[in-house]
Amino acid sequence: MNNIQHLRYAVEVERTGSISKAAENLYMGQPHLSKAIRELENEIGFDIFNRTPKGVIPTQKGKGFLEYTRNILNQIDEMEARYKPSPEGKQEIRIAVPRASYISYAFTEFLKTLDFDNDIKVDYRETNSLHAISDVASSTDDIAVIRYQLDYEKYFLTSLEDNDLRHELIKEFEYHALMSTSHPLAVCSEVSYEELQQFPEINPGDISVPALPLSEARRFAQSLDRKKSIKVYERGSQLEILSRVPNTYMWVSPMPRDVLDRFGLVELPCDASKKRFADVFIYRHGYRLTANDKKFLELLKKAAAEMV
Repeated sequence: MNNIQHLRYAVEVERTGSISKAAENLYMGQPHLSKAIRELENEIGFDIFNRTPKGVIPTQKGKGFLEYTRNILNQIDEMEARYKPSPEGKQEIRIAVPRASYISYAFTEFLKTLDFDNDIKVDYRETNSLHAISDVASSTDDIAVIRYQLDYEKYFLTSLEDNDLRHELIKEFEYHALMSTSHPLAVCSEVSYEELQQFPEINPGDISVPALPLSEARRFAQSLDRKKSIKVYERGSQLEILSRVPNTYMWVSPMPRDVLDRFGLVELPCDASKKRFADVFIYRHGYRLTANDKKFLELLKKAAAEMV
């Protein structure tokens, strides 16, 4: 039998219904993935998938094989979590998260708890929610935080169930307008969307909105075509611009007081931002959270509770 990774490839192809989409999620070339699936099929002696113009569909035998494969992979993941040797002093964590200051703040606090005299292996990536779900399901990451608009909660909870992932709510919130304490509107207790339109908005240079499926994200981005917009692709630059160019603003999830004070910023509720969002902690069913996972989760909850 081919290695375990080939089995994970097959499960991801089934989940996406597409070789190309599965290859994208697995960060590998489509020809390489197709070759790996063919090798697996040749070894077991039957086709796992029917290839059609609309994608790939499991054969009758393939359905049984994939169900058995998922059970095996879940057991392997649980066994590794429980019994995989961990050299003394080694510290590991693999996590995917949305772009959020309170999450990066919690992660910074987590890093401060590590023993830098011993081995450290940390993988912390900012990505959208759909990629995070895929990465945890395929064991690319062990844990993740996903963000979605509550209007789309059913969509995301169904996706978590389909991928056999567990979840825990961290925080529900509304987006606020973030600006310098020197901004002309900073003295207000709440701002209106009309007032904000007078000022340049800083926004991420991509449209990978973590709260929405890609098709919805595109429509959302197109609907917010503004005359005064500054696209920035790096978070540190965004905060520096807000701090040093006092008439700019941007939309954010609530932030820790420490971050606001450090950059001289204030966040205000807005009458146009009444949609509620949720940040949710996820991990695979059968995966046993490590001490480091639990420590990060503890600090994440603490940071969420302290958000303004």
